Amino acid sequence: MKSSACSTLFLLALALVSAPTGLRALPESEAKAGRDLVKRCADSIVGIEMVVTLKMTMGDRAMPPRENKIDINGTVLNAAGLTVTSLAAIDPRTQFEAIRASIGPGAARMEVRETDYKEVKLRLSDGTEVPARVVLKDGDLDLAFIAPDPEAAAGKRGFTPVKLDEPAEGMVLNTYFVISRAPKVLQRVPVVRPSLVVGIVEKPRRMFLMTDQQLGCPVFDQQGRVLGVSVQNLSGGRSSGLVVLPAADMADIAKQAALEAAKPPEPKPAPEVPAPEKKAETPSVPEPVNKG
Repeated sequence: MKSSACSTLFLLALALVSAPTGLRALPESEAKAGRDLVKRCADSIVGIEMVVTLKMTMGDRAMPPRENKIDINGTVLNAAGLTVTSLAAIDPRTQFEAIRASIGPGAARMEVRETDYKEVKLRLSDGTEVPARVVLKDGDLDLAFIAPDPEAAAGKRGFTPVKLDEPAEGMVLNTYFVISRAPKVLQRVPVVRPSLVVGIVEKPRRMFLMTDQQLGCPVFDQQGRVLGVSVQNLSGGRSSGLVVLPAADMADIAKQAALEAAKPPEPKPAPEVPAPEKKAETPSVPEPVNKG
């Protein structure tokens, strides 16, 4: 009996030691910093919703288009509403390439022609929906930038951007905070998680490895400075896991995305009108000749 009790206590202690850092009680100073951050920065995380159409071919034969509804978090970068998220999260081609690589040579004839986006919108914290469009994609950094339609955004409540020009310093075993939003079925309430930097990758680019993160969402230090945004690290078309891309590395491409967002949207192509069907011509029958 005594041995059984000791074993139970040992297993409980082992479970507590091996529990994720995010489940441990925080010092009151860190907990207060997290609570203050979510109050100040929650509006910087918005929902991104869209319908993605994937067009593929098998050899010379076009396959039926496949549509997916996407609902993911994004981080607002400027006052005009420019928002960034993970490209892999909205572009099924990344997952397709991973599946094709796992199938092997048999999938060599399968090709992705293009990805179309429609019904794109940003959902703000108060539930307001703002029509938007994808303005820039970067496959190397796994970044997709979405901008609201200027006319649709006019008169709406303003956007609350994060500040990429005041980045946090990443240090191993320092505590940071991930701010995200729950799914729509849970009313998209703001969620805050503590997270530690457990490693720093320097090549081919600087990336932070964290104990907890959320795709497309920002990571802050206790002073509210942005460490970076969570994206997927892709290698050979496959994801090797989530990493935090530093804010400084995002700043330049965010400026380029802002320039693209300022351009007027391209006019939508007119829908194809099917040609009218030609009526079959009735052959003429010669009239009989009256010989009388």
